[in-house]
Amino acid sequence: MTKYAYVIKLGAKFTYVVELGGQDYNILCPQCHFAVNVHSSSLGVSVAAVKCVDISHSISLQQEAQILTTLKGCPYVVQFSTDNDNIPTYNLFLEYASDGSLHDLIINSKREMIKMSELEVGFDAYQLLKGIQHVHNKGWVRCDIKPANVLVFDNAERGEMHKLKLADFGLSLRIAEGMAYMTGKTLRNRGTLLYAPPESLTSGFHAIPYDIWSLGCTMAEMMTGNRFWIHCDKKDSQWKIMNDEDPEIPSYVSEIARDFLH
Repeated sequence: MTKYAYVIKLGAKFTYVVELGGQDYNILCPQCHFAVNVHSSSLGVSVAAVKCVDISHSISLQQEAQILTTLKGCPYVVQFSTDNDNIPTYNLFLEYASDGSLHDLIINSKREMIKMSELEVGFDAYQLLKGIQHVHNKGWVRCDIKPANVLVFDNAERGEMHKLKLADFGLSLRIAEGMAYMTGKTLRNRGTLLYAPPESLTSGFHAIPYDIWSLGCTMAEMMTGNRFWIHCDKKDSQWKIMNDEDPEIPSYVSEIARDFLH
């Protein structure tokens, strides 16, 4: 099945605009990401992003939609719609972030040799914390907070400051307050290695602190332009994280920011 097979099945309400990143064409679950013009949708926007997959492989997308349903209304979490028009694909429509992801923002700043100011990082951290607080209050642990999973929107009220929203909730876990999810096995963490806390690698422990650790890694990446342990291979990174080795924070990071990260 080609990626364009999905476009002609989007229905009369939507028109294909452009292919987005994040495609997954594996045999078990071929999934495509597009931007589409929206002629009629509960999102109330003219352009939306869409995750599109054959209905027979749509369980993960339907689960993500169920998670997003519980998070609706939060300005720091991406909003969604599932207008599927009785067509043979499952389409998850999301707010379209024309400025891309936080990862894109970091890469572009690095390319232009401009570090993000601590004022900007602080405002971004505030937005992410508000989003994380909402996610936790609804009984979820995100488990994969990283720049690539944070969408960037224009913010007319703040000038050059951006509006950030958490996205991609496929790895989230439903965990009751004061409880945790444990695999009981080493190296069985959910999420991306370089943003995973030590306890998730040593014992498969997943709880609210997981997201706070990941936020710290994300903030450090915003300030420095680099991920922690980026020059280490996978095994070295696992060893450093599991042994709770403090990552190096550059000397130009202020004491206030350094204290927050610790």
